[in-house]
Amino acid sequence: MPLNSSNRKRRVLVVDDSAFMRKILRDIINSDPELEVCCEARDGVEAINAVKVHKPDVVTLDIEMPRMNGLDALRVIMRQFPTPVIMVSALTQEGADATIKALEYGAIDFIPKPSSSISINMKEMKDDIISKIREAAKVPRRFLELRRTRLLRAQKSKVRKPSTPARTVVAMASSTGGPQSLLKVFPKFPENLRAAILLVQHMPPGFTRSFAKRLDGLSKVNVKEAEDGESIQENWAYVAPGDYHMEVQLRAGKPVITLNKKPKMHGVRPAADPMMITASEAFGRRTVGVVMTGMGRDGAQGIVAIKKRGGIAIAQNKETSIIFGMPKAAIETGMVDYVVPLGKIAETVVMAVNKVNRGGAGGRPFTVSR
Repeated sequence: MPLNSSNRKRRVLVVDDSAFMRKILRDIINSDPELEVCCEARDGVEAINAVKVHKPDVVTLDIEMPRMNGLDALRVIMRQFPTPVIMVSALTQEGADATIKALEYGAIDFIPKPSSSISINMKEMKDDIISKIREAAKVPRRFLELRRTRLLRAQKSKVRKPSTPARTVVAMASSTGGPQSLLKVFPKFPENLRAAILLVQHMPPGFTRSFAKRLDGLSKVNVKEAEDGESIQENWAYVAPGDYHMEVQLRAGKPVITLNKKPKMHGVRPAADPMMITASEAFGRRTVGVVMTGMGRDGAQGIVAIKKRGGIAIAQNKETSIIFGMPKAAIETGMVDYVVPLGKIAETVVMAVNKVNRGGAGGRPFTVSR
């Protein structure tokens, strides 16, 4: 059964100043029976005009282009012609920073652009590119319109207070749509959360450090990219680095982060399940699991492990999930205590942390309405 129930191919606009890159993307996209490249553009000006004239279902948008770059074009597209956009990002620090900014502006996801051996590497990424375009085409228009808002303001300064080894942990999982959503959740966490946060956001190497830095600038809790062997501290958040699974071990009775390159799980590394399972083993009932927007099933096994050890499980609801795959899989385990909209995730986490810190545990599942 085709993914597109209307039996109409999803039309894709490819925007890149490189004719060779356009050909690579065109060949990959057209190889899928559900997709077709309807038009191409060489810069941001042409891209805006093509969106206006051809009304594509999805746009793949390069960042560095002459005349008008991808970020400027993205702002215009999201303001005037809201359309699902996937960024094509260079594997550089500047490219990573620009990509995080693009996700704030409303891009759904991104595809890393290899810096060398482009044709070989891009063909290896074929399945990832096709699946991301297919998922982007399904994103409801309301999510494109919701993010036409002013960007969050970064804090001017933050005092790094002395911390202590965490006794409670919040284990969070997110994928497609996660960066935009997390940028709204993290500013709502209090400075004294009385827990550590472990976050797995599906991202390739180079992008997680940039994302952690952006979260840190918007949050009262301290946020950093996780490092192998570091102690897990209260009121700190640790983002799993791209291409590494993040797990938890107890060393001398204190929780420590370990990083490894074990085989991919659910087709991704980092995956949330190993982090959530090992976190629940180390923290027991003082574990709060959170599964947010994303495609696939990552996090569902982790939620089961957390509940079996007496922790609390939270999932984002369908109405506010850009992609409902991961939260849906978690909910279907029957182990989720709270199903809440994006705007209530932070306060539900705080409530759950306070509950486990007082000695409580997860209860009967129920849903919080919008």
